[in-house]
This record gives sequence, structure tokens and C-alpha cells, in this order.
Amino acid sequence: AAKLKIPFYVFEASDLFEEKVIDPFVSSYLGGETPIPCVACNREVKFGHLLARARALGGKLATGHYARIEAGPKGLRLLRGVDEARDQSYFLHHLGQDELRDLLFPVGHLDKAQAREAARRAGLSVAEKPESQDICFVPDGDAAGFVARRAEQRGERPAAGRIVDTEGRTLARHQGLHLFTIGQRKGLSEASARMPSPKGHRLPIYVSEIRPETNEVVVGPAAAVEKERFWVEDVNWVAGEPPPADAVVTVRVRHRHGGTPCRVRRRGSAWEVVGVEKVRAPAPGQAAVFYRGDEVLGGGRISRLTRVEPDGYLSENLSKTGAEHGG
Repeated sequence: AAKLKIPFYVFEASDLFEEKVIDPFVSSYLGGETPIPCVACNREVKFGHLLARARALGGKLATGHYARIEAGPKGLRLLRGVDEARDQSYFLHHLGQDELRDLLFPVGHLDKAQAREAARRAGLSVAEKPESQDICFVPDGDAAGFVARRAEQRGERPAAGRIVDTEGRTLARHQGLHLFTIGQRKGLSEASARMPSPKGHRLPIYVSEIRPETNEVVVGPAAAVEKERFWVEDVNWVAGEPPPADAVVTVRVRHRHGGTPCRVRRRGSAWEVVGVEKVRAPAPGQAAVFYRGDEVLGGGRISRLTRVEPDGYLSENLSKTGAEHGG
């Protein structure tokens, strides 16, 4: 700010960050989900609290997210950043027209090298700032350790439980659901050694389901984590309306997920995602974000739901088991 000769303000938001980001992060992991704190931070802190501050000062809010905003026939469109390797549009699916009109993403049309060069030309020290892929409040990358320490501070302790196969056979013990996520392969060596295998051919196994109600982790072959359909709650549509129910869009279920073609349909209180191809490892707690080309249509939180009330809808496939269909 001094270099650019612009005003600099500091606003205290640590309590808000603790309440809206860190506490839900810990609770979600303890409950067997895979939280995505960057979405909560963007929604509650950056584009909630901070945007309100910017508006109160009579201005707009500019951030360094690699994403773009363009005018379209139905309002403002949220687009992927030009730099595909650093695109952050996945974390911004909660934005709507009201927020977009007062936001600026000035580096979204640049790649990282171009952004660094622009900073060098401006004489900004951040031009040489090292990159970080870690969660900002877990700089050592040990999310499980962070959750365990915070849980202890809250008077909670992750409970041990069973690791089972899809038939319910006990393969090993675990020391807490927070150590696992859907699609995970690491940390399963003991279970793998005891997993029944056809003709002695030992296949890699993955976490296919986490059951907080019984404190069980279910493991199975790669096919067990590929889902034909799953459910999404708390969905936001950037333009204010969803795509047609028969439209094929692209769903991303992780930040680094390349995307899978799907259809998304309203079913009572939630949205059903049906893959044109099977979707690998949609994890409850993570975000499902829908795209049409580079445009972010919207997204929401992947749910444990296998049915929707009160309309009683229950698909034929989902009437089987949650283990088979991501419940």
C-alpha cells in the first residue's frame, strides 16, 4: 500500500475466522467428512465480512484469485482463470450477482509468470514470494494432527473404530475418522494385508465410505469409489437459476479434479448429480462445482444423502446401500 500510495486499513476478524472456518473444519473432520475451508473462508470472511467493509468505504473488493468476471446475456459470468494450473474458480461457486458486481479479480487473465512480472514492474516485494499449497492455518500440512489437537482443546477425542470391507468384515482398527477421506489409499496397509483377494492377486484398496453413525471406515477396490450418482446440498447458482435438467454440464468434485460430464436435477430439498460417466470419489463435505466450458454455473456441498424428503423420492440405484452409491 505504501508503494502504491493508497490507504491501508486493518480489520480484526480472527474471532470470525475461528467461528466460521476453523471450528466447522474440525467438526466436519471429526464427523467423517472432508471439509473445504477455503470455501468457508471465501463465503464468510472475504466475500462476506470484507466485501461489506469495502462497500462501507464506498469501494469495490479486489483479490488475487485466479478467476475472471465477464458480462453475459443473463448478468455477470464467473469464469475459470486463464492459468489452468492455478485456476481458483472452484472455491468461488458460492458467489452470486450481488457479490460479483462489486468484485475485481485483476490477475485472472494472467498466468503466474505474468503476474510476477507485473509485480516486479511495480516494484512489489511479493513478486518473489514463494508459493504455498497448504491450508493457511495448517502450514505444516498435517490436517489430521491439527484436528486432533483442536478436538482435545474442545474436550473431545477422536474415537477409535473398525476398518471393514464392503461385506462388513473387520480388517483392522483405526484411531479416528479424521484420518480418512473418500478415495484415500494411504494408511491402509494392515487392512490391505487382510483383505480377501481373488486367486491371491492383491489389489490396491481405497476408502469407499465413512460411517460416523457406527464409527466405521469402509474400504474396497477402485471401482467402489466410482459413483453413478450422488447428492449435493446448499447449492448456489451464480446466475440465479440452474441449467435445464437434461443439460450435460461438467462437475468437479475436487480442486484438482479435471471434471466429469453429468446432469444435475432438483429433488426436493437437494440436488441429484447423475454422471454421464462415473464420478471418482465424491467425498461428503467437499464441493461439487458445475461448469459449462469455462463458466462456473454454481455448486454446493456434497452430501451423505441417499434419499430426499419430504417428496419421498428414492431412486432404484440408491435403494441399495450407501456403500455402493456414496451415501
